[in-house]
Amino acid sequence: MSAAEQEQPEITLPGWFKDIYPAGPFDGFYHKRGHHAVVHVARSPDVLVVSFDNLAEAGGRDYHRDAWAAKFIGDSGWSHLGIFASGPTWFREDKLIAYLEFLRASGFFRQFKKVVMCGTSMGGFGALTFSSLVPGCSVIAFSPQSTLSKESAGWDRRFPKGRRQDWTLPFSDAAGQIQSAGQIYLVYDPFDALDRRHAKRMEGANVMHLHATGFGHKSAFVLRRMSRLKEVMTVAVDGSLTPQSFRQMIEPRKAIYLYKKNMMQYLEARNKPQMAEAFAKAFKRKRRALRGEAQPRS
Repeated sequence: MSAAEQEQPEITLPGWFKDIYPAGPFDGFYHKRGHHAVVHVARSPDVLVVSFDNLAEAGGRDYHRDAWAAKFIGDSGWSHLGIFASGPTWFREDKLIAYLEFLRASGFFRQFKKVVMCGTSMGGFGALTFSSLVPGCSVIAFSPQSTLSKESAGWDRRFPKGRRQDWTLPFSDAAGQIQSAGQIYLVYDPFDALDRRHAKRMEGANVMHLHATGFGHKSAFVLRRMSRLKEVMTVAVDGSLTPQSFRQMIEPRKAIYLYKKNMMQYLEARNKPQMAEAFAKAFKRKRRALRGEAQPRS
């Protein structure tokens, strides 16, 4: 082996390639379309989960990169359609849109008894806005945005690269695409004023608002830190998630430091120092209780 060959880094294959390469255990496909790619792993005709990249993963250059939630979906035995983005595209590309419309026209989605779309932030927008491709599908969207169109959401200035995308393309406003979906779960922090404003644009009898108070814009991340993301996703796919069960699942947030940080920021921004101090003391007591530590004497 030459010195040049020895210096080449070992390439780790992504999970989807191991699943669908010629000797792999499942059928599937991979299609590259401009700044996006679509990968499908056919495991079960019962459930297809469609996941969309979020901003943290979009643009990743690792060869072994999987779509959002790929391992969890695979471990659950569900079929998967993963949508990759090469950057903060917000899925605003005619090539991707045309391909997803082709999948609908070809009857791809009708192969499955249940279709669930999911994602967080940018991915939550994708899950919601493309839900109209599959009438009756379920959606679980974490901290989703409804649109970044200047005409409809010019008040949201958080994502400058996203706002520069082409918002004249179809499927550019999730608020106008969710009416034909089945159950929609919106998970967001009602104390995050901009996320709340986006959520309020997406109302309807099929929309369930699940308040992740104190999570900020990182609702999926905090759920993962609490080891609750998989549980929430599983119950949402099953269709039995309720506001009551969600509140029970997120009870451990009261011992997560990111929750404390967000709540302290909210209270301080509202000029409520006494409430912030009381909250900090209550947080410390909760942490001690969960750890089984003795309470200090008064």
